[in-house]
Amino acid sequence: MVWLIVAVIIVIAVLAVLLFPVIISIDSVRSGGKVDGSLSISWLMFIVRYALIDKQVEIFVFNRRVIVSKHKEKPLRSEKTEKTEKIEKIEKPKRFKKPRSMPPIRYIFNLAGPLLRLFRDLVTAFRLRYLDIDIIYGLDDPAYTGILTGFLYAILTPSRIGRDIILTADFTKPVLDWNLGAKVSITPVQVVLPVIRFVTNRQVLRLGWRIIRD
Repeated sequence: MVWLIVAVIIVIAVLAVLLFPVIISIDSVRSGGKVDGSLSISWLMFIVRYALIDKQVEIFVFNRRVIVSKHKEKPLRSEKTEKTEKIEKIEKPKRFKKPRSMPPIRYIFNLAGPLLRLFRDLVTAFRLRYLDIDIIYGLDDPAYTGILTGFLYAILTPSRIGRDIILTADFTKPVLDWNLGAKVSITPVQVVLPVIRFVTNRQVLRLGWRIIRD
């Protein structure tokens, strides 16, 4: 009886945690051919932040930084080392691998429906909280810039997010600069349910069993 109560409490706690949204924030700036920005993912008391230029990952718990990891560039190898590695690769005998039989094509086509449904459910699960985009663009030919401008306005004007996007055409030179800020959120349970629905689909199970059996 005690174990049953503990199991029920754990299940309730897991479901409660899955109801807290994950917030994804993106900031990006491109100017003078250089791109800077950061990606931040926050959930409950955890925050993971990645800086593009520094190639640095930071992890925060209760707004206190606990982990910092910076990407290190690999040292350049000498030509002698590269030649030695190539010789070793040539001298090593290759093991013969038995080709794996492909599942019938009908199984793969049957996955089209479940995959599209999974993709649609995952996309609609995201909720846009904030969007601010400022783009400066220009092509080699001013006429092409004008055509692109008309095309972009025709697409963005009827859309709901069109008011959050500012387009500035530069007819004097080819250029592409931007200042982007966006924030979206998703509740983990909204991801778990579509994945469970996909995994338990009859066509998916049939293909998975076919791959395991082969």
